[in-house]
Amino acid sequence: MVRGDAQRFIASAFNDTMTKYKTVFIDLDDTLYDFSAASRASFNETYDLLGYNRFFDSFEHYMSLYKPRNLELWGLYGDGKITKQELNRIRFSYPLEAVGVQDGELAARFCAEALKRIPTKNCLIPGAVELLEYLRPKYELFILSNGFKELQSHKMRTTGILDYFKDLILSDDIGVNKPHPQLFMHALERAGATAEESIMIGDMFETDIKGAANVGIDQIFYNHQSVGQLPFAPTFVVNILDEIKEIL
Repeated sequence: MVRGDAQRFIASAFNDTMTKYKTVFIDLDDTLYDFSAASRASFNETYDLLGYNRFFDSFEHYMSLYKPRNLELWGLYGDGKITKQELNRIRFSYPLEAVGVQDGELAARFCAEALKRIPTKNCLIPGAVELLEYLRPKYELFILSNGFKELQSHKMRTTGILDYFKDLILSDDIGVNKPHPQLFMHALERAGATAEESIMIGDMFETDIKGAANVGIDQIFYNHQSVGQLPFAPTFVVNILDEIKEIL
């Protein structure tokens, strides 16, 4: 292929991508909103407020117990094996129980305080606003999240990104979590969109990328954690949000 032909081919492929998609579904936590930073700050404040240094060597000691159990429980929650209430009760009780403290009331106070503080943190992933400014004139934007209804819109108001989106579509709406096909089909119906004209942006391979692929929605995997071997090749992979502008 000569150089001029190659340039025309690239331009044609780019234009096809630009015109193919009409609807963009975007995960919120750790894709646009830096949930890891916001939750860590909120947990640290709550740890100090409730005097948890009585029980743990340090905040890092507490988090070393909380984080792996939390990941396990979110997996169970995503599979529909535990409820949101069970998720919160067990994950906040576990660190106390691991150091010999049986106090469900104290664990519930930690849960309430921490979750109250998280959405007040103005924490966005670098490039999030610039990406939304770029996308909004071109596409209909929807949040598609497993996050809790009482937190997600509050986070978005705090960070000033709520008005970029036509709607927030949450697992809480129908009681089914990503990657379940039912949530993605519900999202398409709510958006008035087809799978062929939609694309999903997210940082969690199992929930965002696999879930979208299973219903025929193209995907952009935001691989900010530099995950290596993947079960299959997503439609697109980026390492920073700014790279999405080269795709859409």
